[in-house]
Amino acid sequence: MDEEEVATQGELAITRTGDRLRLAREAAGLSLADVATRTRITQRHLAALEKSDFSELPGRTYVTGFARAYARAVDLPEAEIGASVRQELEDDDYGARPAYEAYEPTDPARLPTPRLVWTVVIVAALLASAYGVWRFLSVEPDEALIAAQNRDADASEAPAAAPSVEKAAAPNGANVAPDAPVVLTGLSEVWIGFDDAEGKTENWRTLDPGETYEVPPAYIEQFTLRTSIPQALKVTVGGRDVGAIGPADTLVKGVSLKPADLLTRSGGSASGDAAGTQRRPG
Repeated sequence: MDEEEVATQGELAITRTGDRLRLAREAAGLSLADVATRTRITQRHLAALEKSDFSELPGRTYVTGFARAYARAVDLPEAEIGASVRQELEDDDYGARPAYEAYEPTDPARLPTPRLVWTVVIVAALLASAYGVWRFLSVEPDEALIAAQNRDADASEAPAAAPSVEKAAAPNGANVAPDAPVVLTGLSEVWIGFDDAEGKTENWRTLDPGETYEVPPAYIEQFTLRTSIPQALKVTVGGRDVGAIGPADTLVKGVSLKPADLLTRSGGSASGDAAGTQRRPG
């Protein structure tokens, strides 16, 4: 067997996008930790990408984005990698479909009793309800939920009222140092993203329970924050808790990371925080 045939067989053995990402990383002499630093994606999610084990990622909605970010970090064509991942997702969905089986007519005497049928229906309804609650409380929403939350967030924006709110809250945060550290802490596993001026999410990461992340100064100036589980994220400015950044289990986006802007969301002082607590229904 000549060298050309060996090379051809080696190329055919790489059948998944994850293999391409891993080989590119190894060729560049990078570890998973190096790629995690470049992409702000956790190592366990990068390892899942390399294995093409998409079920280990926080949500199928973000698989393509994670893969494109990985591709940029190892100098692979991100558009091509994104297309390959989408195709693999479609292939996995097709392979998971049940095969059609033809059944012969059943003897009526062997049909289940009405009581058994109703029992099965009730159990199925309970399981469906439990699954719906689990999906609602899961770390990452699916595409349909994200679309609905985006529509709700856009509809709830009130540009005309924003200037008066900012004007009233500005004095409370006026004495905040412009370089005060902004720290994000995960109260439970929570996904966060940073959007550019056009609303496009350029960077992602997942915070584990108790994990802290100090937002770089460049991010504070260039990006805004989004998250799908506001109650799972604690935001502090110079060690001061700014309180909830949005209603529970609701996608929030466009949250300014500037210290003064964050403090104006809760009044920027202890008295402001107390007033915010009173406004929340008991």
